[in-house]
Amino acid sequence: MRAGRAKVRPVYHLIPETPPKAHTMSYISRFCLATEKLVRVTVLFGAILFPALIIVCVYEVVARYLFNASQIWAFDITFMLHGALFMLSGAYGLQKKVHVRIDVFSDMLPKRVQHFIYAFIYLGCFLPAIWMLGEAATLRSWSAYRTDEVELVSAWGPLIWPFYTALALGTIALLLQTLVEIIRHVVGIFVVDGPAGHDPALGV
Repeated sequence: MRAGRAKVRPVYHLIPETPPKAHTMSYISRFCLATEKLVRVTVLFGAILFPALIIVCVYEVVARYLFNASQIWAFDITFMLHGALFMLSGAYGLQKKVHVRIDVFSDMLPKRVQHFIYAFIYLGCFLPAIWMLGEAATLRSWSAYRTDEVELVSAWGPLIWPFYTALALGTIALLLQTLVEIIRHVVGIFVVDGPAGHDPALGV
């Protein structure tokens, strides 16, 4: 009698399914990473403006003190580039945690309490302020573009909409990064601390 081959039973039922919570955390992590990549694009524009700001300042100093020929456009270009650079870099600064904050007392609190405090501040105070600022900057830049509004502070009178547009882009990027920070802190309230729940993208 010829021995038959042993029948192999499927073991699909032995493979544990990925819990729905893990899928949700994966989606949140991907969203945060994608948003932060988009935010980093704005700082590239700021990196381009930084050498331009240096060139304008050096040119104006040389022209004024060596040749007694101050440029009519130097003041406007300088404050526009400086303001645009500041706003375009704000979201990246929040992302890298390089802004100034007083955390002497908050560091003594438990991690969950810290996450709750930061989530409340970002959601209740910071987000509405950034939203109103971004809305105002966007509407102002569009109005200035449609009407060809010029700067009235100086005699040169350049078009002002590029400056307002840079402010609007920087504020929108800051708004997106604020949403990421809120998500991270909200997740930090409910996620169990430890290596099993650690996710570098979420910062918890």
